[in-house]
Amino acid sequence: VDPDPQRRGGIAHCVTEQGFMVITGAGGGIMQAGNQGAGADQSFGLNIQLPFEQGANPFIAGDSKLINFKYFFTRKLFFLRESDALALFPGGFGTQDEAFECLTLSQTGRLGPVPLVLIDRAGGDYWHDWNAYIHKHLVGRGLVSPADPSLYTITDNLEIACEAIRS
Repeated sequence: VDPDPQRRGGIAHCVTEQGFMVITGAGGGIMQAGNQGAGADQSFGLNIQLPFEQGANPFIAGDSKLINFKYFFTRKLFFLRESDALALFPGGFGTQDEAFECLTLSQTGRLGPVPLVLIDRAGGDYWHDWNAYIHKHLVGRGLVSPADPSLYTITDNLEIACEAIRS
C-alpha cells in the first residue's frame, strides 16, 4: 500500500470531481483513504462483518451510507451492481476475487462495459506480475481471448487512472 495518504485518496477525490460517488469496503488502509479522499457526502461503505476484522473506518463509521453485510457474495453483488467503474489496489484474496468476478462479468457481457483500473504504488509490480500470469497461463493457453486483457488498465499514475474512468 502506498504510504502517502494523499496519493491513496487521490483517485477518490478525482472521481468525485467527475461527479461520481465512491464505494469502498469501509475498512482501514486504502479503503479508509478512499472514504477520506471522497469526503463523507460523496462516499459509501459496504462493510463485511467478520469476527477477526475491525469495524468500519472512522470516515464512514456511523454514517447512514454504511451498509453492513454478513455474506461476501451479497456485498460483491452490491459493489458490482452500483458501480460505474472499479479501481482496485494491491490486496489479498478478496481483491483477486473482485477483479476476476468483474472480468468474468465484463467478458461475458453481464456487466458494463465498466472501466476496471488496477492501480499500483509508484514503480510497483503487483499488477504487472498479475498481468504476466494472465498472459502466460490464460491467454497463452487459449483459455481467454488475446483481447481480454484490454478489459482492464494497469497503472501507477493517478492521472492515467482518472482518465481511464473519465473516458
